[in-house]
Amino acid sequence: MGWLANDLDSIAALDGAALASAWAEIFAAPMPDIAPSLLRRALAYERQERKFGGLPVVLRKQLEAAAAGKTSAMPEPPLKLKPGTRLMREWNGTRYSVLVTADGFDFAGRTWSSLTMIARQITGSHQSGPRFFGLKRPKRP
Repeated sequence: MGWLANDLDSIAALDGAALASAWAEIFAAPMPDIAPSLLRRALAYERQERKFGGLPVVLRKQLEAAAAGKTSAMPEPPLKLKPGTRLMREWNGTRYSVLVTADGFDFAGRTWSSLTMIARQITGSHQSGPRFFGLKRPKRP
């Protein structure tokens, strides 16, 4: 990865004329009238993206949707459960208890990595674990 560090160092050292030349070469367009520090960042990002690939398509679409104000396309915020929290659910006349731990969830003497796996164990069918235990996600800003 030494070439990348050298390449990024050389971009950081470009003066105005060299920056304009590099911009025209990489983007095939005249350099926009913005701060040189932002131009250097854009050049560095483009070089890295061409070498290692860009953002995943799903993430790129989510960012585009967010920029367009379509928050429904954004992923749900993660649930934050503190270790020690106990989740209770009654299902078919049996009460189930799950303890949130630092490593996952303690249920039936085992550690589980997800509530969905526990909900499947209880019901025998695929269920959203957080929904099964009545958890609500925080509202989006």
